[in-house]
Amino acid sequence: MDAARGNLKLYDAEVAFLPEREPAAPVASSRRLAALRQPLDPIVLANRELIRPLGHGRAACGLVPFSAAWYDELEQKRYQRHGAWLPGALEFGRHPGESLLLLGPGLGSDAVRYASAGTPVTVGLTTADADELVRENLGRHVLPIRTVSVGTTALPFPDGAFDVVTWNALHDPTPPAPSRVAELFRVLKGGGKVIGLFPAHYDAGYWQDLILPLQWLYWQRPADSATGAKVTGRQLRHTFRAFHEFKVSKRHLRRSELPHPWRVLPLVVLERLIGRVLVFKAMKPLSARSGGTVSIAA
Repeated sequence: MDAARGNLKLYDAEVAFLPEREPAAPVASSRRLAALRQPLDPIVLANRELIRPLGHGRAACGLVPFSAAWYDELEQKRYQRHGAWLPGALEFGRHPGESLLLLGPGLGSDAVRYASAGTPVTVGLTTADADELVRENLGRHVLPIRTVSVGTTALPFPDGAFDVVTWNALHDPTPPAPSRVAELFRVLKGGGKVIGLFPAHYDAGYWQDLILPLQWLYWQRPADSATGAKVTGRQLRHTFRAFHEFKVSKRHLRRSELPHPWRVLPLVVLERLIGRVLVFKAMKPLSARSGGTVSIAA
């Protein structure tokens, strides 16, 4: 274990290793956590946290899965190189003192970043999330983070409970439902903000399949890094039409996912044109009363 930590590399570069931290409070018994971890593939969970293709095998290699060092490694890697856009897109340092609801928390890395910047965070956990692992990871940090079990539609919060809602839908199997969007509108305060991450429909894979239909003869592109339902900016604007001040941009692209002739082009330009992730932002109108329900037809 020590040797693995000493030789730990991130993207082939030596980095400082964060020391292990004891949990602030036990969240579940070790026997119960061991039983919960058995059916979970650590590589799949790690790649989801790092927004990598699920077949990628270099996620936190050499570390014991679900150990404190494993969680720390993923927290560092998530925001390096190809994930360097995440802090700005998710606005980690821009909402100190504002109440924030985080949906689709992955393993909890984003919640830790928000709380470290002074944002009180509520993490909404559904049955699709690795809820006990998220609670275990968050329990290692002495931060103002609470976890609440939520349904796939209804949210157990009063009207106007939050200033900001962040929704990571990169692995949601269905497009954003109007009923869930109506709930986000309800729990946001007037002037509140929603920030969403969604798989982009017109991404690099779409254009490769369209322009290079015979690519399978000489190259097989990697699997998509997001497994959720792909959407377009127009679809999001329609579904979130009760909101206003929409901002939609594309981010996240790796050169290894591109055909070799395309790799000579500036990645920062390609990312904005054919990136894998749609970053969606919108505001609840100030004129809307705090909370407030809205009927959003499909």
